Amino acid sequence: MLGHTLPPQIQHLLSDHGDLGMFVAMFLESSVIPIPSELVIAAAGAIGLPLISIVIFGALGSTLGAMVGYAIGRFAGLPFILRFGKYIFITPEKVRKAEAFAQKYGVWSVLIGRVLPLIPFKVFSIAAGIMELAFLPFVACTLIGVVPRLFLLAVFGAVMVKFTKITLIVVAAGVLAYFIYRKWIAKK
Repeated sequence: MLGHTLPPQIQHLLSDHGDLGMFVAMFLESSVIPIPSELVIAAAGAIGLPLISIVIFGALGSTLGAMVGYAIGRFAGLPFILRFGKYIFITPEKVRKAEAFAQKYGVWSVLIGRVLPLIPFKVFSIAAGIMELAFLPFVACTLIGVVPRLFLLAVFGAVMVKFTKITLIVVAAGVLAYFIYRKWIAKK
């Protein structure tokens, strides 16, 4: 269900490689590859990856990917975005918004941005590098901030699968009851 909305490579990565697949998918999503993290996390929960694995390996992958984004911002900066941003769906305007948010809240903006995904991970990470936010607090706030999000989205994915199965059973039972009732009425 949720996994079917992901590119096949990501589906296979999660289903065939489990924890390592979760780590790699979240690393790619958080660095520069345009993959929607919400779908990756929810799909991991939906296919039955253990919640603890999703949180641990997803948090590590997200944090390392964010470090790559930070390095891009710090060492390549806005010229990188102007040249390559269109390929990874990052516009200079998005970076400016992230910079303004970071300027207003400092390193706390990283934690806020991770918990409440107002700005995509990669955009905020690149902006944090451009702003030269302190690296270790950036990493710590990223790691702390992604955990609740990973947890909630993974639970959502698992619940959606159970809800879908229950819904299908109820609908099938309803259809069966309808046909039995129709047959019973026809005999009378």
